[in-house]
Amino acid sequence: MIDTVTTRFGLARMPFGRDLPPSRLHRHADCGEAAARITWAVGDKTIGMITGEVGTGKTVAIRSAVADLDPASHTIIYIGNPATGVRGILAHVVTALGGKPVHGTAALAVQAWTVLAGEAAERGRTPVLVIDEAHLLGHDQLESIRMLTNHDMDSSTPFATILVGQPTLRHSVKLGVLAALVILSCRVIRGCDLRCPVVDSVADGTLAA
Repeated sequence: MIDTVTTRFGLARMPFGRDLPPSRLHRHADCGEAAARITWAVGDKTIGMITGEVGTGKTVAIRSAVADLDPASHTIIYIGNPATGVRGILAHVVTALGGKPVHGTAALAVQAWTVLAGEAAERGRTPVLVIDEAHLLGHDQLESIRMLTNHDMDSSTPFATILVGQPTLRHSVKLGVLAALVILSCRVIRGCDLRCPVVDSVADGTLAA
């Protein structure tokens, strides 16, 4: 069937595949706005949030924004499945930055914080932690993310965090049900809510708080 389609229309491959390079993605104006907000959050080393239903182009916006970052001054740490628990997230961070995760969650949290700070201070690169499917994050995971952002007496952070998930993520952060979410909601400076498929339209960006 696929061979018939490609032959009929003289195509070298099936169009609109998931593996399209960012340079060939359709730069819809509203999707570009989402990417711009992500870029702003990265530049300010803060927490950004992109929410939307399945298929609205959240990951496309992330790919577009990441492609525009200078690879010499940014290190992307992408977590596609946050259901690995607190230790899984921390271990992923350490491994992505060339470390070997230590035993014990408390020690691992310190190690993750150290390698993130070291990446910025020693290598001059801003780590960008992208957590996809972030609506699956548990309260303990959100707390661990909050603790990682505490740097220099909570006056700065050496890395940026982008939370990507379905609308329930935004709802939870806005409600601030737990202390971790209350503090986290104050740190999500700007976000974007995607409501329509990117092939048609991506809804207007809105402030997260």
